[in-house]
Amino acid sequence: MTSDVVMFPGQGSQRLGMGQEVFDAYPRLCDRADEIVGHSLRELCLKDPDGLLNETAYTQQAIYFVSCLMYLAYAEEHGDEQVRCVTGHSLGLYPALFAAKVFDLFEGLEIVAKRGALMQEARGGAMVAVLGPQADDIDDHLVQLEFFDVDVANYNSPDQVVLSAAKPRLEELVPRLEELGHRCVWLPVSGAFHSRHMEPARCEFARFLRDRQFAPPAKAVVSTTSGRTLGAGHLLEEMVFQLVKPVRWRQTVTYLARTGHKTFEEVGPGRVLTKLSAEILGDESSPQAETGK
Repeated sequence: MTSDVVMFPGQGSQRLGMGQEVFDAYPRLCDRADEIVGHSLRELCLKDPDGLLNETAYTQQAIYFVSCLMYLAYAEEHGDEQVRCVTGHSLGLYPALFAAKVFDLFEGLEIVAKRGALMQEARGGAMVAVLGPQADDIDDHLVQLEFFDVDVANYNSPDQVVLSAAKPRLEELVPRLEELGHRCVWLPVSGAFHSRHMEPARCEFARFLRDRQFAPPAKAVVSTTSGRTLGAGHLLEEMVFQLVKPVRWRQTVTYLARTGHKTFEEVGPGRVLTKLSAEILGDESSPQAETGK
């Protein structure tokens, strides 16, 4: 079965053992990737001997590389030409850009390694998932409670949004939200990702990327920050400003379905996006009905 939209997950989809089904099929790619990052990605994913798989700098390398290998396997089985459109949840943008031939596997890995390192350096922030049927009201509640320094990082589904801010402010906010009937779950991250607190990382990432030349996308790449299809002139802007803008997953999936896309398939570790998209679309457009950064 082929899908006209392929979705790539973000951080949070990692799990021990991911990539086991594809590493053996691409030994030369694995060897070259290990040279670039300076350690064994296969060992990190399958054994995690040093307990680094959930460290942002390592997580992002691993998810990107496994997702790209899984896309190569998917394209070999189904045909790359069957994929009309690609999109990704935050980090998932990068395997989407690889699938669209914007850069090759290894340049993408270099970029993702830098991105993960910069995001890991951002300390003092935190993220909280807000769950339940009232999640849709979160913007109004932030205004009512006068927490103007708290940003919505992810609009994941009708019943799930993620907030990002300095940790002390979220510690003040969570009890207030719970009083209003929200269910709040702290996420195991070290920074306030997709918020104004990532501005230093954004500036440094922009300096890192500014002299690179990217190929025009060979297939439609839909941004999950703006909802627009990315042309060659918007690629750098998307990669840079994605760090400080919210991921609008719910709105993106709704838009894709409304504009004629019928089938969605997740390529990468886990089924986070498959479940979210099934919630958004009422389980109609996903071939198989967890969050990411």
